[in-house]
Amino acid sequence: MVITGNNYELLTTAMLECGSLVIPDMLLKFYTRLGLTELEMMVLIHLFHWRQVEQERFPTPEKLRQYMSLDEEEIKNLVASLIEKKFLAVEPYYNHVLGRWQNTFSFAPLWTKLTRIALGDYTPPAEPQAEGAATANKQGELYRTFEKEFGRPLSPLESDQLREWCQNEHLSVELLQEALRRAVLRGALNFRYIDSILRDWLRHNIRSVSQAMAHDEQKNKRKPRRAKPENQPPTRDKYRDLYRLNLEG
Repeated sequence: MVITGNNYELLTTAMLECGSLVIPDMLLKFYTRLGLTELEMMVLIHLFHWRQVEQERFPTPEKLRQYMSLDEEEIKNLVASLIEKKFLAVEPYYNHVLGRWQNTFSFAPLWTKLTRIALGDYTPPAEPQAEGAATANKQGELYRTFEKEFGRPLSPLESDQLREWCQNEHLSVELLQEALRRAVLRGALNFRYIDSILRDWLRHNIRSVSQAMAHDEQKNKRKPRRAKPENQPPTRDKYRDLYRLNLEG
């Protein structure tokens, strides 16, 4: 098929009119001032696409990957970074068509920051230090580890709880991983049990996994051992005595 000038114009018009995407002009102007990276901005644009065009409120990394050159792990890291920087939030919403509650990505934190820029009341975030970037990567890995062990995406309440733990300066990522490991081994894979472990460690001023191990050893040493009673008469088997009596009779 030979594409003539007229056909080319008709094809171009059809392609442009088949769907449109709304991206706030202020976001394009000020995303660098907000501290967003180019890749984070691209993830946001694709989230806008899935919300506005595909009518999908909570697209998975697998779906986002369909139109991106990044792999799923990279996309997960970027989404976790957007949540950690408070540009994105995960909230519940009731799907009236399906008749159940589902997760949705909320852009409300991003709109709040843009509004503050418009009002001249926004301080750009400081440049992340190498140590801070390493911590962010560890926290992103922690989110993935929790989701892997639970076998599902974390709920909004669970995500908030995990973020609260991460923001506690006395709880390292390694301690959170150790608490999760213990919950898995005990077959008590729920946030309430993990929280009880962490509260016990905070109460005893435990700040590292090695201190937690030493704390376990001390608890085991303090456990009272049952002493065998002295001069206890031998246990008699009444059925054996009955059998002997029958033989003697």
